[in-house]
Amino acid sequence: MRATALALGLTLGLAGPSFAQSNRGAFAVDAMIAPTTGLGFAYYVSDGLSLRPWLGLGYSDYQGLFANVGAQLRYEFGTGWTVSPYLSASAQYSHSEASDIVAPGPYGPQGSSQVAFNGSGGQFGAGAGLRLRVASSLSLFAEGRVLHATYPIGELKRGWSAFDLNDRTRGEVVLGVSYLFH
Repeated sequence: MRATALALGLTLGLAGPSFAQSNRGAFAVDAMIAPTTGLGFAYYVSDGLSLRPWLGLGYSDYQGLFANVGAQLRYEFGTGWTVSPYLSASAQYSHSEASDIVAPGPYGPQGSSQVAFNGSGGQFGAGAGLRLRVASSLSLFAEGRVLHATYPIGELKRGWSAFDLNDRTRGEVVLGVSYLFH
């Protein structure tokens, strides 16, 4: 039994990752399908660290045209593995045609009314995800992230993959595909 375990361990250790290669200096294209449809690019600063700017566009009868532009810094653990976990930090600017000054809310402790701007502003967040490499250049990814906005985001809930945590914080499930140029 001990010899079998040792042989299995040596075989796995010597076999190496099935897609092992250096990503340093490589570019990739990301297509995201949730929470909004978007197109992004990636530049691998090192094998595990990538900078990923993106542009997202959408339209709904309720909100009209909405767009976001942002960037993500992602660090992948085990980049040569078939399934690689990663951590990310994101910053984005979102704009919606539904942006407006909303009517004053309830009076605060000092008796002044509160005015809130909805629809456009910055969002900052962090996330964690998994990348599944299906070919040497093609990967699928899924990420959960939490974003904090500089404005109330009650109206910015987009689709099944976004949910509000409070009036300035939301969670997202991001799904996409990535193509790596070697």
